[in-house]
Amino acid sequence: MGDMSRRAFLSAAGAGLVAAKADMIGASAQSRVPLLKATINGGRARGSHPELPTTPAECARTAPLVVAAGAGAIHVHVRAPDGAESLAASNVARTLYAMRAETPDTPIGISTHFRILGDADLRREAVATWSELPDFASVNFHEEGAADLARQLIDRGVGVEAGLFHADAARACVESGLAPACLRLMIEVGGGELDVVLARVAEVEAVLDAADTERPRLLHGSGPVSWALIDEAARRGYQTRVGFEDSLEMPDGRTARDNAEMVAEAVRRIRAIAGAR
Repeated sequence: MGDMSRRAFLSAAGAGLVAAKADMIGASAQSRVPLLKATINGGRARGSHPELPTTPAECARTAPLVVAAGAGAIHVHVRAPDGAESLAASNVARTLYAMRAETPDTPIGISTHFRILGDADLRREAVATWSELPDFASVNFHEEGAADLARQLIDRGVGVEAGLFHADAARACVESGLAPACLRLMIEVGGGELDVVLARVAEVEAVLDAADTERPRLLHGSGPVSWALIDEAARRGYQTRVGFEDSLEMPDGRTARDNAEMVAEAVRRIRAIAGAR
């Protein structure tokens, strides 16, 4: 499958297998280490960093750079022409078309977080109009309407990354019955003091372990603690992510040159830890 283009795969197998493909490509691209996903912009305002990509063209320029640096998937927050985050079909399509033209074999996912539209019904209505589907989309399970949105995405053949910000969100995901159908379960515990953050990780893990969920887990943090959680993910054999959404800084505290520099450093650290395990 490594030699099959994304579009050829979809034509031959159907959109319903997008989630499986996204997981397999990540594994094949980084056969010795778990998936590393590049999170290239997040909700940061345009101008937060000279290399922060927000427009479709900027995201398209960034995509091959992070893939060359070692990313096995890309997560992007789609923007409208005015720079605001968007779930509108036209904006989703423009961004995906542009990025896929540069990285046709790399799974690309988008955010669906509640604040983009501020209404669960409007969010589902927007997703229903998408003509170009992302390979996966993140759904935060502490948000209103999360389970319904996840079902809708799965029914449309879009892989769901379950965002689990805390133990209650993990319980909501498990109790929805959708955890086994998710592409991956993301333990997203934010920032703060490392011992406090790791305690939150343990609380989420306890819920998932008790439910005997076997889906891949992705662990990440935000701000200065993000690099420590990349290391922790590598020790646990979890997938992880890196990029301007989570932090603008390298481990030594200097501002990163671009997303690709962050990906390259994360790959180096993950391989070093995985090789020592």
